[in-house]
This record gives sequence, structure tokens and C-alpha cells, in this order.
Amino acid sequence: MPPPPRISVDGMVPVWSYIPCSDFQRLLCRYGHRYTGCIAIDVWSFQHMHDSIRRISRRSVGQFNSKNWFDEGDGLLASAKRTRDNWTDHRQILSETKRSGEWRNRDRLLDWNLLTGLPRASMLLLGYSVEMYLKGGITKAYRGCSEQMFERDVKSRFGHKFKIMAHEIAFPLGNEDENNLLKLQNMVLIDARYPVFVPEGESYSDTTNQQTSKIWNSQHFESLTELAMRVREHSKGLDRNSDNPAFLMTVNVDDDGYLAFRIGGDLPPRITYRLSSEQRQTGQTSTEDVKFLFQSSEFQRILHYWDRAWIYEDGEGKTSCRARPSS
Repeated sequence: MPPPPRISVDGMVPVWSYIPCSDFQRLLCRYGHRYTGCIAIDVWSFQHMHDSIRRISRRSVGQFNSKNWFDEGDGLLASAKRTRDNWTDHRQILSETKRSGEWRNRDRLLDWNLLTGLPRASMLLLGYSVEMYLKGGITKAYRGCSEQMFERDVKSRFGHKFKIMAHEIAFPLGNEDENNLLKLQNMVLIDARYPVFVPEGESYSDTTNQQTSKIWNSQHFESLTELAMRVREHSKGLDRNSDNPAFLMTVNVDDDGYLAFRIGGDLPPRITYRLSSEQRQTGQTSTEDVKFLFQSSEFQRILHYWDRAWIYEDGEGKTSCRARPSS
């Protein structure tokens, strides 16, 4: 009979660096966590005991650090606003020079390119800024998961799917938010990026006018900018709410498997696991097999949330959702 999988606590991390010290005791009471006898605890970051698995932590850099996504988004949003202001100024200058007759001495091709190109560029930049903010939030949700999983999912599972990313980070959608996220997604994919696509049976001029109306509408741009700011505020606020502090825990399984568990931080409970080579060889690969590893009192919090958590498997080449919250 094969030996049972070996498990060891990699890190139990309350994100208290984001929380006022006065709230620290409340965090302990909320999650019933004791700090005695824990292995490899690091308040600032997960200790990586598996050299073969690089996991996302506060020490991660580049695309694995949420701050870099937010910085990128801020740059894109500022550029979108400035580009829009430049377009407004350009239209004003054109109107004034036309009234004075000076427009005949201007570079008409350049004026036309700026007139049509600046608003499209502003919408494209705005759409990309929202994508950066969404993926910054997803980086926080993936704390403790493998970098390989995040890199794979951010490209294939999420891509430019704004609505799916918004649901992943529990962004509260208002009445028009879902429709506006779809508009921004289409700006990034088609409307502000490529020549107009004319459906069969429709005229080129009508389709172009419809696209131009969406892109040139100033009120539309302002409402989408307001949505971008709310997405930014929500994503940056994850794990920073002292009334709902985040608790993160990672556990090593054998030499190349792991489990990452997180609750709080304004995100739904989440469990992510990667099966070890030993588990695969012995056929202990079901979700129940994984759950069976955590029957001791040391892992009572994981068991308490097991049926209320989103459970994902960090599999070979893909991520699979193995269970949804039952309540």
C-alpha cells in the first residue's frame, strides 16, 4: 500500500501589514488562528519551500506583483485623458481656423488624422487601463498560487474578457457596468483598434457613423472613465479592508504539490491545489482525496470553508474549476 502524501505548512499569513495594529486582535478572533507551532511563517511573504514551484507572494516582481499592474493602468489612464483633452483642443483649433479662413494654410492630412485618430487612441488606452486594473486584482486573488498558473490564466483564461475578470475579483456591477465593460472590451478588441467591420447586409457609411458616434461621444467617454476609476479603487482595495481582513495559507504536498487557501480581503473563499507526482502515481487525484489530507485540527479552517470556497486545480497545462460554493 503506497504511503500517504506528505504535507507541511508553508506559510500562514494574515495580511496585517495592510491593517491598523489596533485591528490585529480582531483578525485573530475572526479566524481563530493561533501563532504557536507554525512552520515557515513569514508575515511579509510566503516562504517558498519548493524550489520547483515559484509562487506569487508580496516579494514577487513584474507581472506577478499587483503594484506593477496598477502602475501600468495609471499610466494608460492618464494618457487616455490627456489624449482626449488634446483631441478636444484640436477640434476647437480647427473650428477657429475654419471661421478665420486660416485652415487653408494648415496641413489638412495631419489635421484629419488627428481628428479621427486621437479619440480612437483615447478609447483604446482607456480600455487597456481597465484591463490592467482588473488583472492587478486577479494577481491578489492568486496569492500563494504558482506563477506558472497565473501566467497561463492571465493569457488564456482571462485574456481580454473584462466581465469574467470582474467576476473573478468580485467587482460589484451596477446597472450599466456590465454593458460598459463589454464596450471597453470591444474597444480593445475591435472598435478602437481595427478598421470598421461591416456586417453583411449593412452599409459601410452607416456602420462607420455608428462606430464614430460611440467613440466621439464625450459623455460616453466620461462614464467609461468613471467606471475605470471604480475598478481601480476596488482592485487596489482588495486585502486592505480592516473590517474584512484577508487570511492566506499555503501547504506543501510532497515535493512538487501544494495547496493555497485564502479567505477575506473582500474576495470569496478560494482554494487552489496542484497534485504532487506521488498523488498522480497512486491515483489519489480527486477533490475528496485532496480534502482528506487536511483532517487534522491544524487545518480546521480549510475544512470549515471547503464547501463554501471556489476550488481550482492548477493542472498540467490548464486550470480547472473543481467546485463552486454550495451556499
